[in-house]
Amino acid sequence: MAAAAAVLLLLYRWENRPTAQTEDDPYAGEDESLTYYNGGWYARRDVETVLVMGVDKYAAQTSGDNYNQQQQADFLLLLVVDRTAGVCRVLPLNRDTMTEITALGLAGEQVGTFNGQLALSHTYGSGGLDSARNTGRAVSSLLYGVDIDHVMAFTMDAVPVINDAVGGVTVLVEDDFSAVTDQLPMGQEVTLHGDLALTFVQSRGDMGGEKTNINRMSRQAAYLRGLYTRLQSAAQDEGFLTQLLLELSSYLTTDCTANQLNDLYRTVSQDRLEVLDPPAGETEVGDEGYMEFHVDEAALRQTVIDLFYEPRQAS
Repeated sequence: MAAAAAVLLLLYRWENRPTAQTEDDPYAGEDESLTYYNGGWYARRDVETVLVMGVDKYAAQTSGDNYNQQQQADFLLLLVVDRTAGVCRVLPLNRDTMTEITALGLAGEQVGTFNGQLALSHTYGSGGLDSARNTGRAVSSLLYGVDIDHVMAFTMDAVPVINDAVGGVTVLVEDDFSAVTDQLPMGQEVTLHGDLALTFVQSRGDMGGEKTNINRMSRQAAYLRGLYTRLQSAAQDEGFLTQLLLELSSYLTTDCTANQLNDLYRTVSQDRLEVLDPPAGETEVGDEGYMEFHVDEAALRQTVIDLFYEPRQAS
């Protein structure tokens, strides 16, 4: 039954994806970046994408020899950098989202696909860059083939390091943390320091019966806005990024070069930041007892069009 449902989902996504032009289209042969969607033509925006993920591992990031390990992507966001418009948009992604995931064999080769939680995509590979890229592959599949230009994976214990490097992040506590800590009183503003920042962005199942990822994603978005404000201030210090990267060297895995990271940091700190709502959908408990988030396909297609394409009129 589960396999049949997965096949039906993939067929639905294929048939309803934003489609490229055909031989009968007015732009046939002119520009492969053109897409026909919902009765109109759209041209691809000139944007750069960076998939940022937090891996639920609490030690320095290392790669192993096993191509099926337990390091899940606990936190995911797609950074869409539009330098032309001077804006950086953040699309949060629910780790429980059901999507097509590529399985890797013992030698790292692709051996097939299955429908599973987005977080599981990182468990294939050595736990290093290959696993991060496999998560990028899953996100691309979820977003109808959008290119993922770069990947950036942090172990979650990097959060206190980043947090304290900017002098702490102030947030409004809107959830009940009483079962977890008395340092996050509900309804009050708190400046997070050290491990309290990790508690704020990561707590879920130990908070009064909260089992889904929805509330936690709202907190993560609030934290991200506060962090962005602090990063803008820190950008005035020419040596800040160099020092931060040194401190994060054992927590970070990325395919970005040092120059690319510097350019990205300068761009993000200077441009306008827009934190978008995560894709809409419904959460349910799957057959194996785990949370599954099923996206609203129509809404997701519209999000992809809005983020990565702009209307173009036929001449």
